[in-house]
Amino acid sequence: MAEAGGQALLLGKRKLLIRQEQEFLSPLLFSRIALLLVSGMIAGGRCSSSSSSSSFSAVLAPNMSSCQLPQHFPSGQEPYDCCAPPADYEPRLFRPVGGGSPLRVRRPAHAADDAYAAKLARAYTLMKALPPDDPRSFSQQANIHCAYCNNVYRQMNSTQPFQVHNTWLFFPFHRWYIYFHERILARLLGDDLDFALPFWNYDHPDGASIPWLFSISSSAAYPVLSAGALRDSTHEFPATVALDFGVDTDLRPRSVQLQENDNTMYRAIVRDARDRPAFFGWPYRRGDSPMEGFGFGTVEWQPHNTIHSWVGNKSAIGWKHMGALFASGLDPVFYSHHAEIDRFWELWKALPDHEDFDEEEYKNAEFLFYNEDGELVRVRAGDASNTTLLGYVYEEVETPWMGAVPEKRSFAPATLGADDTVCLVGESIESSPCSFIVERDPEVSKASPSLHDHLVLTMLYNDTMMRLDVYLNFPSANATTNSGCKEFVTQISYTHFTFVGDDAQLVGNNTVRLDITERLVDLNLTQEGSIVVTLVPRLPNLSIFPSGGNTVLLSAFVEYAIPYQRWDAMSAYL
Repeated sequence: MAEAGGQALLLGKRKLLIRQEQEFLSPLLFSRIALLLVSGMIAGGRCSSSSSSSSFSAVLAPNMSSCQLPQHFPSGQEPYDCCAPPADYEPRLFRPVGGGSPLRVRRPAHAADDAYAAKLARAYTLMKALPPDDPRSFSQQANIHCAYCNNVYRQMNSTQPFQVHNTWLFFPFHRWYIYFHERILARLLGDDLDFALPFWNYDHPDGASIPWLFSISSSAAYPVLSAGALRDSTHEFPATVALDFGVDTDLRPRSVQLQENDNTMYRAIVRDARDRPAFFGWPYRRGDSPMEGFGFGTVEWQPHNTIHSWVGNKSAIGWKHMGALFASGLDPVFYSHHAEIDRFWELWKALPDHEDFDEEEYKNAEFLFYNEDGELVRVRAGDASNTTLLGYVYEEVETPWMGAVPEKRSFAPATLGADDTVCLVGESIESSPCSFIVERDPEVSKASPSLHDHLVLTMLYNDTMMRLDVYLNFPSANATTNSGCKEFVTQISYTHFTFVGDDAQLVGNNTVRLDITERLVDLNLTQEGSIVVTLVPRLPNLSIFPSGGNTVLLSAFVEYAIPYQRWDAMSAYL
């Protein structure tokens, strides 16, 4: 790293405007990509076009006749058939009507008593005793996640895979999934009226460990709730869960981790989830290709993904079970985890001005599930919006993270001084924070409010075990800085934690686009022509991972674009 005084790393400023070429761009497409205005930054400006959605119709129930072996399996894992058993009839449309019975109450798992634990264990014992080809059996229930998440199905009337992650279908798909799973367990118990799954209440300090009844170490009386589950033994009960799980979280004291859990939850439900695409995930319509590495909503990224990774066995292929999309349903705690995720949907909607999507393409998106009678039914995303119509509610519990409002720690536009370490293009980021200045054009946002500032960072990673925390206007940030401040943007992982699950390429380039518009508003920087960005390396326990690998900054610039636009074609520009 180099020491520099007021050195700004500003290598000139360019403004590029996409011209409307009638022979290439239709008016509709031009209106979608709008006016991409880019300010040249560390490596100069670039102009990147967003690809438009291939159609404006809902994703229909998957074409089960085109079911194939799953894709994106990690090295060493033999692919297996996770297609649902076929049906020789056209599935009817199931629509919830509600009424008639008392609402079932989903309660926090950590507060369950022995009577409930015994009941849940009996339900899973009965489910696991079903024949393997019964769609209600435990293995077939686990296969649902593999089928919808590993490109097993094709969209009806399309050659594109059906993928529910990283899209606005994430919440409704998993709600229907857990709903039918719960109804099957209830039917096996003969308790259709009262039985409900528990939710893993990890957003509360009392529930911030694997629930005792699911724990391998503490639930010897109910082994069916953990038997065979591959997990990280160091994260078993009573270890404190890390909702922002990363390379260094195991080194934190419990009190510090609980505070970061609160910060994570506040960002996921409140601060960064101010509109529907930010919370739910990006639009996904018929004919769209799956979105890899972007498109996820706030909760899906953290704490959903991080819980999966935290629980999974780091020595198993793909971090099975919970750490692998294709295998996570084989751990019973998966269903309690997703009941919690489902609860977050209700908490978000309870906040002012928060509503579900009303687009027809969202409401009419379809899935197929087997119900408690073993009947294949068709359901719609829009019909999952009301839990009371589905017959259940969540027990009200405290949400202490609602008070984790971030503080503002900078009170003027930052500059770089003689004591600040500057990030240099092409040089490694090692153990110390570094900063750089990136240009922006305040007149763009003023003239076109629909265009947002996106900070585009491209990094080279090489067998890296490092996470980078990104801050705006805060060059004094370091590894001890709490993320509960307005200057914190996000964290980016260039680690084995990130690339597990596929044939991981641990060497390569990675580009992220961070919408920083709200951060600029919070920090009173909307009128500034340049901003300071600080990267704070977070390293693992070096006694376990003696080398942090190599992470190099290749480029950084601000791009102006409409939020939530797909960038499938952008790699050609980078």
